[in-house]
Amino acid sequence: MADDFAHLCGWRGIDAIQKTFASQLPVLRQTAPRLFRGPTANQTVTLYRAFYEVLGADWPGYPSQEIGDCTSFGHGHGNDLLQCISIGLKLGITSFQESDTEFIYGASRETAGILKGPDGSYGAATVKAMQQMGMISRAMMGEAGPYSGARAKAWGTNGPPAAVKEQAASFKLGGAALVSDWDEYVRAIQNGYPVTVCSQLGFTTTRDAQGFCLAQGSWGHCMVFAGVRFDRPGGCILQSWGPTVPSGPCTMGQPSWSFWVDRPTVESMLAEGDSWALSNTPGFTPQVLPPSWTYGVAA
Repeated sequence: MADDFAHLCGWRGIDAIQKTFASQLPVLRQTAPRLFRGPTANQTVTLYRAFYEVLGADWPGYPSQEIGDCTSFGHGHGNDLLQCISIGLKLGITSFQESDTEFIYGASRETAGILKGPDGSYGAATVKAMQQMGMISRAMMGEAGPYSGARAKAWGTNGPPAAVKEQAASFKLGGAALVSDWDEYVRAIQNGYPVTVCSQLGFTTTRDAQGFCLAQGSWGHCMVFAGVRFDRPGGCILQSWGPTVPSGPCTMGQPSWSFWVDRPTVESMLAEGDSWALSNTPGFTPQVLPPSWTYGVAA
């Protein structure tokens, strides 16, 4: 990993705090048995296409991280994608509002009881905060809306202001469930549920001819999965380090700030125990996705 990214890797790993919050949250296989009826279909799904279609043939203009607040970027981007999926499926949400990552970051650290410590947070504490404390959009912040690493640092040190918490309380994540293996991952993605991923695994920063990056080094990083494929089995990860990271060829209409990883790599990341399927409701019901988000069934 390039030294330029070291200070942005803010996943604090598996420790007693993370385990405590993870134990308070459901496991996908247990909370959503309807998703696991029948064999897994080899259906390639590109959930990231929901961004492109809902936003008018465009991608979100995400900024790059400035501090070690990757857990808020991974989960904020996951919530944004969940909004676009819900809009595309006509599930009641009618307009897209980009999530304010600084609030998610400060709320997660307050929930975990790690304010005033070094940068970083946990996936489990983040989804807990999103469900209990809620979220705000960048639009709700008015002139202060654009991403600010300084604000993320301040709110991660002192917690979000009380007035902002009051606003956030009306906009809570409906549900989150632990995803720990390939089958759970595939079922989540194929039914329209993004999966955040916290892991110590690092990667090369140049995509190969098929859009994949190879595992290399250690990152301690949080990102979000937004696709699954079976021609070369693997998952698509959305990154938070800017629109040109990684570099190299893109395939299957993926955004320039994404990369595919092979199935064994997906399994290794999920096995670390801090990856979460996101839902607008407590339940994870089966959902039929538009054909434009799929690539057929592999032979």
